[in-house]
Amino acid sequence: MSSKKLFVLALDGVPFTLLQKLIKTGKMPNLARLAETFHFAQMDSVIPPVSSVAWASFMTGKLPHEHGIWGFVERDPGTMDWYVPRADKLRATTLWEHLSRQNRRVFVMNVPLTTPPRKINGISIGGFLETNLDNATYPPEIAFLLKARGYRIDADTELAKKDLTRFFKHLVDVFEKRVETMWYFWQRESWDFFMLHIMETDRLNHFFWEFAMSDNPMYAPQFYTFYEKIDGFIGQLWNKIKDTHSLLLLSDHGFITLKKEVYLNRWFVEQGYLKFTKAVPETLKDIHPHSKAYSLYPGRIYVNLNGREKMGSVQPGKEYEHLLQHLSDQLLQWKDDDGITQIIKKVERVPTIFKKEKINLAAVALYAEDKIDKYLPDLIAIPQHGYDLKGNLWHKQLFDKTYFNGMHTDDDAFILSAGMPLTENRLSIYQIMRYILEYFTNGNSYVLDD
Repeated sequence: MSSKKLFVLALDGVPFTLLQKLIKTGKMPNLARLAETFHFAQMDSVIPPVSSVAWASFMTGKLPHEHGIWGFVERDPGTMDWYVPRADKLRATTLWEHLSRQNRRVFVMNVPLTTPPRKINGISIGGFLETNLDNATYPPEIAFLLKARGYRIDADTELAKKDLTRFFKHLVDVFEKRVETMWYFWQRESWDFFMLHIMETDRLNHFFWEFAMSDNPMYAPQFYTFYEKIDGFIGQLWNKIKDTHSLLLLSDHGFITLKKEVYLNRWFVEQGYLKFTKAVPETLKDIHPHSKAYSLYPGRIYVNLNGREKMGSVQPGKEYEHLLQHLSDQLLQWKDDDGITQIIKKVERVPTIFKKEKINLAAVALYAEDKIDKYLPDLIAIPQHGYDLKGNLWHKQLFDKTYFNGMHTDDDAFILSAGMPLTENRLSIYQIMRYILEYFTNGNSYVLDD
């Protein structure tokens, strides 16, 4: 067995272009030295570029239509119940399970979509979407130790809606406690694969991004101070591991300034595609049977298809295909209030996005469940930069801007590899798992079993 070892540091939502700027302005000197010496490149996320979806792709080496995770909220079309998909809905073997089968000692901390935890040869501490540490760790007894150390799974984003200065201090505390706890486990044994995921960068970007990009005198300094703390940690990390481990740094998606929140279901209502059985709907079960389509975050569009949705009224075949074309055309013609700015950049069929054989989604009602995925969106709307497609079932207006001022993009993640070979070609996050597995097998191809 190879003696190679790897440390993975994941910085959620950190754009390549931001890091370039911070390197150029001298705010991240430790990262600058690594970027000058090793492979440092821009990387693509997945569509949709949601943290749980992107990290599911990283940890399985698969795209969303293969691993089955599409967002923070999913629906069961047969019952119209909605729920938060977690690791038990992941239809693939994870990277840490593959490594465990090779008898590698594995440590995974705070990666999204790792709860409920799976059994591995090591320790797993779950990430956000789980709020209770008792449900987030493998082995289970690790939770007791984490609670004793004051460890938090995630920062309290509700605080950001009330007081950004207090939130920033809280965010720093959560980050520092996470790093402190990580070092505790690091020192306990010689790990083969060790991964730390930092969610705090994503939280910072959602609430501080526009302030930083506009040089707001109150909040921009806090934004850059946090990245300086990240850089200090990167320097400390590299000094400790460089003689024993290769290092992989990466993010899952990019970030840009949010111009407007766009409530897609409100658009469906106004265009006559979506109706409800009550004045203010609360769940998907309040969708009227005569509805034609509805949406879930971000930009996933589902036709109310007969034979798939509980009260489907759109018939497979010509009616279905005509509706998809009509929706696509209208969405692409949709303009902002200025009458000029296009809101939707592209509207894609799922098979087109993932470049697979075309699936006849119109015939979904004729397929057995094991032959076609009833959870596949019929369309995915991809917005122009700055327009965040929300999935709220009901919102009183079409556009809004509330607490967030930064939003995700699929085209500006980053990767830096010190010691683990990568291609010079542009990569997507779902491709990285194979490089990691081949690294541990001395460059030999690794055959995935699912």
